[in-house]
Amino acid sequence: MLLALFGLVLVSLGGGLWGAEKSIGHWTGNLFRGVCHQMPDRSFMFNDVQMAVNSRCFGVFLGLLSGWILIPAAIYLIKQKTWVLWFLFLAVIVQIIDYSGNLLQLWENTNSSRAVLGWLFGLAAALTLFDQFQTNNKTESS
Repeated sequence: MLLALFGLVLVSLGGGLWGAEKSIGHWTGNLFRGVCHQMPDRSFMFNDVQMAVNSRCFGVFLGLLSGWILIPAAIYLIKQKTWVLWFLFLAVIVQIIDYSGNLLQLWENTNSSRAVLGWLFGLAAALTLFDQFQTNNKTESS
């Protein structure tokens, strides 16, 4: 799983990693076409080429990888079950608030803020998934 998530992050860097002039239309961009809107103004650049995913999607992928890497440290903390679901709930609520505030023109979110909030959601999702597997394994072995 760790290798798959690392590969996902690498491929999401887009054509710039592979020496292409663009990511949209490149095989990396085509991989994510169905799951990411890939808008140029909402995407980071890598090696002066738009990444294959937007900044929020990249943050989510990076958060999933980070969460998976942090699982050994989180095992101790996950013994207190409620915080994992609350963390995921908080990450989703923050996403909704950020989107709504931007939609209502209360503020303008940036690629950096989208990436950080995406990372938070990805991290919470990875820890929640791990917690669910941990819970199922304990139940099956009882």
